[in-house]
This record gives sequence, C-alpha cells and structure tokens, in this order.
Amino acid sequence: MHPRPPEDRQESAIEPIATPQRGGADSDGSTGHSHNPRRGRLADIVILAGVFVAFWGLTVLAPEFSQPFDRETSTLSVALDPAQLPHYAARSLLRMFAALACSVAFSFVYATIAARVRGAERFMIPILDVLQSVPVLGFLAVTLPLWLALFPDTVLGLECAAVFAIFTSQVWNMTFGFYQSLIAQPRELDEAARAMGLSRWQRFWKLDAPSGAFPLVWNGMMSFGGGWFFLIASEVFTVGRSEQALPGIGSFAAAASRESRIDLLLLAAAVMVLLVVGVNVVFWRPLTAWAERFRLGDTDTSEPQTSAVYDLLRRSAIPRALARVMRPLSDGIETAMRALGTTGRRPAGERARATRLRSHRTASMRIAATALALALLAAGVVAALAFVASEVGLSEFLTTTGLGVVTLARVVVVVTLGTLVWVPIGVWIGLNPRVTRVAQPIVQVLASFPANFLFPLFALALISTGVSLDVGGFLLMALGSQWYILFNVIAGAAAIPIDLRESARSLRLGRALTWRTLYAPAVFGSWVTGALAAAGGAWNASIVSEIVSYGDTTLTATGLGAYIAGATAAGDTVRVLVGVAVMSVLVVAANRLVWRRLYRLAQTRFSLA
Repeated sequence: MHPRPPEDRQESAIEPIATPQRGGADSDGSTGHSHNPRRGRLADIVILAGVFVAFWGLTVLAPEFSQPFDRETSTLSVALDPAQLPHYAARSLLRMFAALACSVAFSFVYATIAARVRGAERFMIPILDVLQSVPVLGFLAVTLPLWLALFPDTVLGLECAAVFAIFTSQVWNMTFGFYQSLIAQPRELDEAARAMGLSRWQRFWKLDAPSGAFPLVWNGMMSFGGGWFFLIASEVFTVGRSEQALPGIGSFAAAASRESRIDLLLLAAAVMVLLVVGVNVVFWRPLTAWAERFRLGDTDTSEPQTSAVYDLLRRSAIPRALARVMRPLSDGIETAMRALGTTGRRPAGERARATRLRSHRTASMRIAATALALALLAAGVVAALAFVASEVGLSEFLTTTGLGVVTLARVVVVVTLGTLVWVPIGVWIGLNPRVTRVAQPIVQVLASFPANFLFPLFALALISTGVSLDVGGFLLMALGSQWYILFNVIAGAAAIPIDLRESARSLRLGRALTWRTLYAPAVFGSWVTGALAAAGGAWNASIVSEIVSYGDTTLTATGLGAYIAGATAAGDTVRVLVGVAVMSVLVVAANRLVWRRLYRLAQTRFSLA
C-alpha cells in the first residue's frame, strides 16, 4: 500500500496512481525537511526497541494460549488483583489487534470480489447487510462450539472465539467503507489502470488499496472503538452450564462488578482510558496522518493530521529496508498472477470476444446455481422452523417480535435525541478549524472508550434512586452509539467548501436561513452515515444495556436485547436463534425501508459533488 521510497523509483515502471495532490509535500510523503543523520539513527534505535518490546510481550503471552482446558471440568476465572491489570490489558490488546488484522484481510478480499467480479455484488452485499445486523452475542453463541471442537484440549479455542466475537464487531463497517471506495473510484483512474495494462494484483496495490486507504483507516478507527465496547461480552461467556472468563481487562471489570468493588471498577476504567489514549497516539494518529497522502483529488487543507510517531517512522531507514526485503515476495506473487493469466492488458477485440463467450457459457450455469441455492435456502428455513417449533413453539417468534418493537422504539428515541444534541455541536466544531484540532482527538478517545465499563455504576445509581432500567436504558444505549453521529457530522461540516460559506456571509443570510439552505443540506449525507452507524450500535448495545448487574442485583428492561442476553447466559441456543433472527429481520427491514432511501436522497438532492 505504501509507495516505494524515492531512491528506488528508477527500478519500477509502475507507481501508485492513487497518490494525493497535497501542496508542500514531496512525492514520498515528506514535508521537505532536510534529513538529519543523527535523528535518523535515533529513530532507528527507538523503532528497534519498540519491535523488541513487542516481540518480548508476544513471547511472554504465547505459552498461555496452550494451557489445558476441558469444557466439562475446567473453570477459568479472573483474579481481582490490581497488579495483574497490565497483563490483562496486554491480553485484551492482543485480541483487539488480532481481530483488526482479520478484519482488514476480510475487507480486502470480500470488498474487492464484490466490486470487481461481475454479478458478485448482487448477492454479496445483501449477505453483508444481513451479517452486520446479527448481534455479537449471536455470532458467539453459534460459533463457540465450533472453536471448542477445533481446539478441544487447550484454551486456544476460547481465545479464537473471543477474537472472532471482536472481529464481528469491527469488520462489517470496514468492509462497507472499502467497498464504497472501490465503486466510487474516478473513471479516469480506472481508464489509466487499464491503459497501463495493470494486472489484478498490480491494480489492487497500486490503485485500489491506496484509494481506499483513507476511508478504511477512519472506518477501522471507529470499528476498533466498537470492539472495545464488546470486550466484556467477548471475554466472559457461558460454556455449557459454567461461566468462563478469559484474562483481560473486560473480564476484570465484569468480576469487579460482580463483587461490588467500585474501587476496582474505577481502576479498570482508568486503565482503559490510558489504553485507549495510548493506542490512539501510537497507532491511529500516525496511521491517519499517513492515510492523508492517499486522499483523491485536491484535498489540501490548512490543518493536516500530524503525529510524532509518524514523523519518527519517516526519519527511520527501517521501513524502507523492510520494503526492499518484501519486494521479492511481491514480485513472486506478481509472476504467479501472470502465470495464471490474471494480467490486465489484452487487445480490445480479444476482450470483447472473451466477454461474449464467457457470458454465454455461464448464463445457464448461473441460473442453475441460483435455483439450487434458493432450493437449499428454502429447505434450510423449513428445517430451522421445524426445529424451533419442536423445541419452544413458533409462538416464540410473536413474543420476540413484540420485544423487538420495544427495543426498536428505544433505538428511534436514542437516534433522534442524538441528532438533536450532536448535529449543532458537530457543525460548530467542524466549521472552526481550531476547535476541530482540539476536539477531534477528544471525540476519538470518547468514542473508543467502552461505556459499558461504567454500566455497573449506572446500575448502582438506578438501584439507589429506584429508577427503572426501562427508563435508564435509554441513557445506557446512547452511551454506546451517540458518538457515531457527532464524528460523522464533524467530518461533513469540515468538508463544506469555503466559497459556499463565504457566499452565505456575503448574502448576509440569517442563522436560520443559513442552516436551512447550507449547513443542514451539506451535512445531511454525513448525518445519514452516522445515524445508520448509531442505530446499528444501539441495537447491539441493547444486549448489554437492557440487562445490567451490580453485585447480586440484576436490573432487566423489557426488550429484545435483554431476551438475547438472558438466553445466551442460560445457554438456551434455541431462544438465541429466535432472538437473533427477529433482530436481524428488524434491522434489515429498517435499512431497506428507511436508511437506503435516506442515502438515495442524500446522493440525489444534497450532494456537494
């Protein structure tokens, strides 16, 4: 994804064609500062020390994954020892980054196939739409037996289940973001790639990956924050009739809540804040600063992203040396691609004949495959309904649908209140560069902090005041979803062209008229994106906000989230299946009937392009 360094430019005839056009930056991403050899050596030492510490940490943690585990007799628990918090934080951080790596790989493969293979998007995007509607606990309940079967005698099965649960909370937003970047590529870049005869491998690394780097990084940062939110649910789960807790900061917080230890809860929250801030400074800020170079078109800004870590990496020779080491691997893959006939340049007539032949040959196969898939799907649905009818009865669907309507009402209220509160604040922040520079990192940290770490304290407050969770649940659900609206509205307001703002001032439009004619239409598309993400976050947050515990007291609200959480805790896979199915249907129906129409409205009437 990274362009080759300047001194290697003569060795390649093809360079990334989706590079930015930023004023004041050299072609290699530097800002024109003279290279200081002493600073370069210092940067090399710091980076090598960081790599050494990272490998040392992996060496210390690796033996723990092979610990014996028997689902019938073993019980994993977490010691409430504050001295263990650094170790627990490292375990949780490793799971988060393992899930992030899997999410990036999945996004690359799935989104590229959906965007580049003819006809694939017709079924791949609807599948993705359905998968993102399934709650994290639904995936965990279904896949946990599979992971335990793959790794039956070690704790690695539980670790894989935890990583997969976090993966499902991160991947869908990232995949959609990368897919949108692929289908929205400017036509001239596509024509340039075809004219240069780029193979599919070359096109991906020289065009697709660079052009999708910026949205992928920002979606990854938001999805990473969503993974923190479900850390407790991913580290504490039920196996059979016993509760298992993997060592981690999420399981530590859950154990502190169960033991009514407010001091340890606050300590875990403080460590979590340090962890979120540290990851933001060391990982996400340099990554976003690097991704700025891959913005398409004229995107020069007066307030570019800055990062001391990114500056350190640019001064070091280690990344360039690593690129040279990896180049033979890339060349080998490219040679294999050419041997398999995946090169991009062929005469126009030959391409046309091949396309006609392929279309005639595959039309009947496609029809047959579609018919077979539909038949298998219908048989599967009938079998699943028969299974539910024999276990709990089909009337269970009516019960869960009623609970789903209650949760849907909470989601609507949360999104509405979040819009009324955060849209004006987001526009104000986005229109003021100085405020944006200060507020955006704060918003990123707040959005990443898992609010459910504080849920036990809210439960204690509700118990003390006698307020029902049916009322307090709105606040808990909002804590897990509101930041999506604010984050996207800030980005939309910051993207309003300066000439439009100046025109509004020149015409002396009043505040209300400016909002109605400029600000509201300009940020409408960003609001739709944020509100959709907030609605999805609220649905998932309902599982942990409609049933909260502190000590021996458990508060339960009426809703589908509490139904799924209770069934999961009881190991009732049938009711988990029913609840997840109803929630998926409601979410997909809302996406099709509401959000998709709002997206179309934003693209056709309120686009600044």
